[in-house]
Amino acid sequence: MTYDRVDSILKQWAGERPDLDASPIGIFGRISRIDRLFEQSMAEFLRPHGLTLGLFDVLAALRRNGEPFQAKPSELAAMTMLTSGGMTGRVDQLEKLNLVRRVPDPDDRRVMMAQLSPEGRELIDQLMGEHLERERTRLEWLHDGESEDFAGYLRRLEASLRSLDGQMQGEGRAN
Repeated sequence: MTYDRVDSILKQWAGERPDLDASPIGIFGRISRIDRLFEQSMAEFLRPHGLTLGLFDVLAALRRNGEPFQAKPSELAAMTMLTSGGMTGRVDQLEKLNLVRRVPDPDDRRVMMAQLSPEGRELIDQLMGEHLERERTRLEWLHDGESEDFAGYLRRLEASLRSLDGQMQGEGRAN
């Protein structure tokens, strides 16, 4: 077994406070480190295309929304977990890159929707294929069926965190 920085942190806590069960650091510390590595990797992957992870998320949300590859800014904000104000800035950037255009909402002409341009669709189709292949390569160490199990554990962890955070907020103890 190889040891990493998180193992070193756990060993330090065991020496300094053997009365504490620091084992959650083994999970949450690694999740945090993995997230930083993922963001760095994605930034390097997207940089040659003039994109950030946030812009990529918007393009991906529009693409997976299906024909005609459009959505209201409020819908995009919900799909990407961003505020509608932040979404406006991202749509502005994508419009300047000719990857998105604004079109009127057929149900309410006062509302402008973001729609993938042909260039935007071509780019996100290319990038999604490359991105998913990169992710598959990073998971090659998993054996048959382990990927689904691992995703299930992460799903349960996320649900637990959402549940506990909701309880704490309801009790006025949000961080």
